Amino acid sequence: MNLPKMFVLAAAIVAPAAALAQGGPVRAACQGDIQTLCGSLQPGGGRIRDCMREHRAELSAACKVAIADRMLERKAQRANEGAPGPGITTVPPGK
Repeated sequence: MNLPKMFVLAAAIVAPAAALAQGGPVRAACQGDIQTLCGSLQPGGGRIRDCMREHRAELSAACKVAIADRMLERKAQRANEGAPGPGITTVPPGK
């Protein structure tokens, strides 16, 4: 299996539950999958996320891409949280 496919599958495994709950691009892209694969479940408690994990191989390409995009956004946000703001210079300790 090549790296991009592995990444998409990994993304589907850790589908961000918050993105599904909030709506937006992931919810829009995955709505059909959620209804088809997990429609009988009561939302809450991670049940939809867990169902999507169980059915990750059956998720549509659009849903997998939306999940992967959201994960990249979250990774970038986390990386930027520790970065200094504009005009702020960091000085290494001991200098």
